[in-house]
Amino acid sequence: MDELGNIFIRGRIKSMILNSSGQNIYPEEIEAVLSGCPYVMESLAVDRDGKIVALVYPDIPDGLDAASKKSIPELIRTTANKSLPAYSQIKKVELMDTPFEKTPKMSIKRFLYK
Repeated sequence: MDELGNIFIRGRIKSMILNSSGQNIYPEEIEAVLSGCPYVMESLAVDRDGKIVALVYPDIPDGLDAASKKSIPELIRTTANKSLPAYSQIKKVELMDTPFEKTPKMSIKRFLYK
């Protein structure tokens, strides 16, 4: 809530991540940043052993050499972390081979990817 009494919803309490210092992290905010990164078609931010991991279904163009493909996860991580606060920095990016499973409303089924 701000000084004018406006309430801002940052994410769903169900998906909120509580880090070791007690900071609330909303995966939707991280995913919004990831969506602006190169090679990202879909993304999901999850907590694994107290670290934020980005699961990414990539959009890799044909003809990209092997060395460039191998560097994509680190490129995504560093690009996203430039826009994220220190407490919600991504520690690892994992590329997914298939698109995320969706509900009939086309929302990602988060519970499948913990």
